[in-house]
Amino acid sequence: MRVLTFNIEYATPVPAGQPTASVEVGKRAGRESARVLADEVARMGADVVGLQEVDRGKWRSGGVDQLALVAEAAGLRALFAPTRRRYGMGLLTRWPLVRARVLRLPGRHTPLVRGEDPARWRDIGRGMVDLVGGLSAARASRRGRQTSWRVKWPDRRACLYALIDTPEGRVVVGVAHLSTVRSTAREQLQVALRGFDHFAPGIPALLIGDLNLRINHVEQELARFAAATPTAPGQPVFEILHRGNGTPSWAPRIQIDHVLGRGLHAHQDRTVCLPVSDHVAVVVDVTARASSSRPCPETAGVLDVDGPETRRPTE
Repeated sequence: MRVLTFNIEYATPVPAGQPTASVEVGKRAGRESARVLADEVARMGADVVGLQEVDRGKWRSGGVDQLALVAEAAGLRALFAPTRRRYGMGLLTRWPLVRARVLRLPGRHTPLVRGEDPARWRDIGRGMVDLVGGLSAARASRRGRQTSWRVKWPDRRACLYALIDTPEGRVVVGVAHLSTVRSTAREQLQVALRGFDHFAPGIPALLIGDLNLRINHVEQELARFAAATPTAPGQPVFEILHRGNGTPSWAPRIQIDHVLGRGLHAHQDRTVCLPVSDHVAVVVDVTARASSSRPCPETAGVLDVDGPETRRPTE
């Protein structure tokens, strides 16, 4: 089973070698970049695809339904989970969908966030920091380190789960795009991991997406989750199936796009730099343990998932 996860940055063109992540595009260019995205995803031949930062009919991306375009080009069934109006995450699969669910993840309780990473926070002037909307605040010192405060309005974050009938048995796939605030992303990852057994207990599972956490933070959170989750001897636990920097796409320095698996074995993984997005695509070939399965009805088109659970009708 070939798995692909890609934060497409709403198919923003990123010319090779450019040290910028954003290029203003018109309506025509937005449609062309969406077609490039669809063709590239189809070419990689993935069986399961998780996309983040997907636009569906928004002006900034040429009014294109990016998820439908990718689904058509790759011949895949698609689910869409909006986190804002006509914007969110997509999950595409070659095989029948049994049921799906969206889990809303906890967010920050305040718009104030503290940043210590100069690559993430840009100071304006001497001793001042931009606070979005004309606000500013003096820098504070904490334990000898310079600390800046900014206003960043909380985004809606979610995890989209789907139970899929694969030729090797049923697999649960979760697609997530977590907060850019590290402490919040850590909490969201714990909630997303717990959500698998609430949705489909004991089934081999994959969590894919832009987790906005570096590899060492993910390792720490997986260890914390394993310690807090009672398991029988020999029962599989979540592990990292891909390692490799992918952000920014033109000069990868960190890894924040991840593929985590339980009861699955990865035998090949790679990153692919495409002419869209400030992220690279992550491709992992996995083998699932055999499990019982039953026939499921065929699906087509794009299914919008925006509730606690969506079930396909049985025939």
